[in-house]
Amino acid sequence: MEPAQGAQVADLGRGQFRGGGEVEYNIRRSYRDLIHTAYENAAIVPADPIPDHVKNAQFEISGTVKTGDDERERGTREAAPLRIDGRRGNGDEIEELWAVGELTDDEFEDHFIDDGIVEDIGEGTDGWDFPESSYSVDLR
Repeated sequence: MEPAQGAQVADLGRGQFRGGGEVEYNIRRSYRDLIHTAYENAAIVPADPIPDHVKNAQFEISGTVKTGDDERERGTREAAPLRIDGRRGNGDEIEELWAVGELTDDEFEDHFIDDGIVEDIGEGTDGWDFPESSYSVDLR
């Protein structure tokens, strides 16, 4: 690209500064790929491992809990929360998904039921479900 007639051009090493604030850079195609890869790698920050005090916690679940035909509110004055011993569960799949940034709420719930609740207290009458949109899990 030739400078416009009367434009000022200053050589700045790999780029040229043109009057009017434009900077033109001539970057080799191979460098573009390297730069692109470097930016992608810098944007990916690996997650810290899930701490042992979380993996091995005592979980208390309050809210609507269902197994088979038995559906009840847990964690109230009338009913204790559903208590799960995290030391008996297997959180490997949760941790793998967490480490690669792919642990969604639904994935967490599915794996927590299968690998946490079932491992600790069994399958229940017909699996475990949390039908309400709101429930809480406290760590003890």
